Amino acid sequence: MYIDISMNVEDGMLHWPSDPEISIIHYSRIKKGDPANNSKITCGTHTGTHIDAPHHFIDSGPGIDRLRLEDMIGPCRVLGVPRDVSIISKEFLTPFDIKKGDRLLFKTRNSEWINAGDRNFHKDYVYVEQEAAKYLVEKGVILVGVDYLSVEGYHIGHETHLALLGAGVIVIEGLNLYNAEAGNYRLIILPVKIMGSDGAPARAILEK
Repeated sequence: MYIDISMNVEDGMLHWPSDPEISIIHYSRIKKGDPANNSKITCGTHTGTHIDAPHHFIDSGPGIDRLRLEDMIGPCRVLGVPRDVSIISKEFLTPFDIKKGDRLLFKTRNSEWINAGDRNFHKDYVYVEQEAAKYLVEKGVILVGVDYLSVEGYHIGHETHLALLGAGVIVIEGLNLYNAEAGNYRLIILPVKIMGSDGAPARAILEK
Protein backbone atom coordinates (compact mmCIF):
# COMPACT_ATOMS: atom_id res chain seq x y z
CA MET A 1 0.00 0.00 0.00
CA TYR A 2 1.21 3.48 -0.87
CA ILE A 3 0.28 6.72 0.89
CA ASP A 4 0.96 10.04 -0.83
CA ILE A 5 2.15 12.43 1.89
CA SER A 6 2.74 15.40 -0.42
CA MET A 7 0.90 18.71 -0.54
CA ASN A 8 -0.96 19.60 -3.71
CA VAL A 9 0.80 22.39 -5.59
CA GLU A 10 -1.88 24.81 -6.77
CA ASP A 11 -2.43 28.44 -7.60
CA GLY A 12 -2.61 30.59 -4.47
CA MET A 13 -1.71 27.78 -2.08
CA LEU A 14 -0.26 28.14 1.42
CA HIS A 15 3.26 29.57 1.46
CA TRP A 16 5.74 31.06 3.91
CA PRO A 17 4.78 34.74 4.36
CA SER A 18 8.04 36.15 2.99
CA ASP A 19 8.31 33.64 0.11
CA PRO A 20 6.85 34.19 -3.36
CA GLU A 21 3.20 33.38 -3.84
CA ILE A 22 2.50 30.32 -5.96
CA SER A 23 1.08 31.23 -9.36
CA ILE A 24 0.05 28.82 -12.12
CA ILE A 25 -0.85 30.36 -15.47
CA HIS A 26 -2.32 28.23 -18.25
CA TYR A 27 -0.93 30.09 -21.26
CA SER A 28 -1.88 27.52 -23.90
CA ARG A 29 -5.22 25.70 -23.81
CA ILE A 30 -6.72 23.22 -26.26
CA LYS A 31 -10.24 24.41 -25.48
CA LYS A 32 -9.21 27.91 -26.63
CA GLY A 33 -7.90 26.64 -29.93
CA ASP A 34 -4.25 26.04 -29.00
CA PRO A 35 -2.62 22.78 -30.14
CA ALA A 36 -1.65 21.74 -26.61
CA ASN A 37 -2.12 22.50 -22.93
CA ASN A 38 0.90 24.32 -21.41
CA SER A 39 1.33 26.09 -18.11
CA LYS A 40 3.78 28.37 -16.33
CA ILE A 41 4.44 28.05 -12.61
CA THR A 42 6.04 30.71 -10.44
CA CYS A 43 7.05 29.66 -6.93
CA GLY A 44 9.86 29.56 -4.42
CA THR A 45 12.19 26.61 -3.96
CA HIS A 46 10.54 25.90 -0.59
CA THR A 47 7.02 25.48 -1.97
CA GLY A 48 4.66 22.86 -0.55
CA THR A 49 6.29 19.57 0.35
CA HIS A 50 9.99 20.28 -0.08
CA ILE A 51 13.49 19.39 1.03
CA ASP A 52 15.96 21.83 2.54
CA ALA A 53 19.54 21.47 1.35
CA PRO A 54 22.37 22.47 3.73
CA HIS A 55 22.98 25.42 1.36
CA HIS A 56 19.69 26.88 2.65
CA PHE A 57 21.40 28.08 5.84
CA ILE A 58 25.06 27.23 5.24
CA ASP A 59 26.45 29.16 2.29
CA SER A 60 29.23 26.65 1.64
CA GLY A 61 26.90 23.67 2.15
CA PRO A 62 25.88 21.33 -0.67
CA GLY A 63 22.89 22.14 -2.84
CA ILE A 64 19.84 19.98 -3.41
CA ASP A 65 21.42 18.21 -6.38
CA ARG A 66 24.20 16.82 -4.17
CA LEU A 67 22.03 15.10 -1.55
CA ARG A 68 22.45 11.34 -1.35
CA LEU A 69 19.55 9.42 -2.86
CA GLU A 70 20.04 6.58 -0.38
CA ASP A 71 19.27 8.99 2.48
CA MET A 72 15.90 9.89 0.95
CA ILE A 73 14.74 6.34 0.21
CA GLY A 74 14.45 3.68 2.91
CA PRO A 75 12.81 2.64 6.18
CA CYS A 76 11.24 5.39 8.27
CA ARG A 77 9.03 5.89 11.29
CA VAL A 78 6.03 8.16 11.62
CA LEU A 79 5.90 9.37 15.22
CA GLY A 80 2.53 10.53 16.46
CA VAL A 81 2.60 13.79 18.42
CA PRO A 82 -0.42 14.30 20.73
CA ARG A 83 -2.63 17.31 20.03
CA ASP A 84 -1.69 18.99 23.31
CA VAL A 85 2.02 19.03 22.39
CA SER A 86 2.93 22.35 20.76
CA ILE A 87 6.71 21.94 20.74
CA ILE A 88 8.70 18.80 19.95
CA SER A 89 11.25 18.93 22.76
CA LYS A 90 14.15 16.73 23.79
CA GLU A 91 12.02 15.53 26.71
CA PHE A 92 9.29 14.46 24.30
CA LEU A 93 11.79 12.49 22.20
CA THR A 94 13.67 10.61 24.91
CA PRO A 95 11.03 7.86 25.46
CA PHE A 96 11.36 6.82 21.81
CA ASP A 97 14.02 4.28 20.88
CA ILE A 98 15.81 6.54 18.40
CA LYS A 99 18.78 4.92 16.69
CA LYS A 100 21.57 5.82 14.32
CA GLY A 101 20.34 5.89 10.73
CA ASP A 102 16.70 6.54 11.62
CA ARG A 103 14.40 8.53 9.37
CA LEU A 104 11.71 10.23 11.48
CA LEU A 105 8.53 11.96 10.37
CA PHE A 106 6.52 13.87 12.98
CA LYS A 107 2.75 13.74 12.64
CA THR A 108 1.18 16.61 14.57
CA ARG A 109 -2.06 18.56 14.56
CA ASN A 110 -0.49 20.59 11.73
CA SER A 111 -1.51 17.86 9.28
CA GLU A 112 -5.18 18.77 9.79
CA TRP A 113 -4.51 22.22 8.29
CA ILE A 114 -2.38 20.79 5.49
CA ASN A 115 -4.89 18.09 4.57
CA ALA A 116 -7.77 20.57 4.54
CA GLY A 117 -5.87 22.79 2.09
CA ASP A 118 -5.95 25.68 4.58
CA ARG A 119 -4.33 28.65 2.83
CA ASN A 120 -4.11 30.72 6.01
CA PHE A 121 -0.62 30.76 7.52
CA HIS A 122 -0.77 29.61 11.15
CA LYS A 123 2.06 30.99 13.28
CA ASP A 124 1.27 28.57 16.12
CA TYR A 125 2.29 25.41 14.25
CA VAL A 126 4.05 22.56 16.08
CA TYR A 127 7.83 22.63 15.55
CA VAL A 128 11.11 21.04 16.64
CA GLU A 129 13.05 23.03 19.22
CA GLN A 130 16.81 23.54 19.14
CA GLU A 131 17.73 21.07 21.91
CA ALA A 132 15.57 18.40 20.32
CA ALA A 133 17.36 18.95 17.01
CA LYS A 134 20.74 18.57 18.71
CA TYR A 135 19.50 15.40 20.40
CA LEU A 136 18.45 13.94 17.04
CA VAL A 137 21.89 14.73 15.64
CA GLU A 138 23.56 13.06 18.62
CA LYS A 139 21.42 9.97 18.03
CA GLY A 140 22.59 9.80 14.42
CA VAL A 141 19.26 10.42 12.69
CA ILE A 142 19.70 10.92 8.93
CA LEU A 143 16.32 12.46 8.06
CA VAL A 144 13.68 14.55 9.85
CA GLY A 145 10.30 15.43 8.37
CA VAL A 146 7.61 17.79 9.66
CA ASP A 147 4.04 18.57 8.62
CA TYR A 148 4.26 22.33 8.25
CA LEU A 149 6.39 24.76 6.25
CA SER A 150 9.26 24.95 8.72
CA VAL A 151 10.98 22.56 11.11
CA GLU A 152 11.46 25.41 13.60
CA GLY A 153 9.15 27.97 15.14
CA TYR A 154 8.03 31.16 13.45
CA HIS A 155 10.62 33.93 13.77
CA ILE A 156 12.47 32.43 16.74
CA GLY A 157 15.89 32.06 15.11
CA HIS A 158 17.50 29.41 12.94
CA GLU A 159 19.21 27.16 15.47
CA THR A 160 17.10 24.09 14.62
CA HIS A 161 17.90 24.38 10.92
CA LEU A 162 21.57 24.97 11.63
CA ALA A 163 21.81 21.98 13.98
CA LEU A 164 20.19 19.58 11.52
CA LEU A 165 21.54 20.87 8.21
CA GLY A 166 24.98 21.48 9.70
CA ALA A 167 25.16 17.77 10.56
CA GLY A 168 23.99 16.72 7.09
CA VAL A 169 20.52 15.64 8.24
CA ILE A 170 17.91 15.69 5.46
CA VAL A 171 15.11 18.11 6.40
CA ILE A 172 11.66 17.66 4.85
CA GLU A 173 9.00 20.30 5.39
CA GLY A 174 5.37 20.58 4.31
CA LEU A 175 4.40 16.92 4.65
CA ASN A 176 0.75 15.85 4.76
CA LEU A 177 0.65 13.00 7.29
CA TYR A 178 -3.10 13.15 7.91
CA ASN A 179 -3.71 9.71 6.38
CA ALA A 180 -0.60 8.05 7.81
CA GLU A 181 -0.91 6.27 11.15
CA ALA A 182 2.07 6.24 13.49
CA GLY A 183 4.30 3.30 12.67
CA ASN A 184 6.95 1.90 10.36
CA TYR A 185 7.05 2.53 6.62
CA ARG A 186 9.37 2.79 3.64
CA LEU A 187 9.88 6.39 2.55
CA ILE A 188 10.44 7.55 -1.00
CA ILE A 189 11.00 11.27 -1.48
CA LEU A 190 12.86 12.86 -4.39
CA PRO A 191 13.33 16.60 -4.88
CA VAL A 192 13.40 18.35 -8.23
CA LYS A 193 17.06 18.36 -9.26
CA ILE A 194 17.81 22.09 -9.32
CA MET A 195 21.55 22.60 -9.62
CA GLY A 196 23.10 24.19 -6.53
CA SER A 197 19.71 25.06 -5.06
CA ASP A 198 18.98 25.76 -1.37
CA GLY A 199 15.91 23.54 -1.62
CA ALA A 200 13.35 22.06 -3.98
CA PRO A 201 9.75 20.83 -4.07
CA ALA A 202 9.43 17.06 -3.79
CA ARG A 203 6.96 14.19 -4.09
CA ALA A 204 6.84 12.08 -0.92
CA ILE A 205 5.41 8.57 -0.69
CA LEU A 206 5.08 6.09 2.17
CA GLU A 207 5.00 2.36 1.44
CA LYS A 208 3.43 0.18 4.11
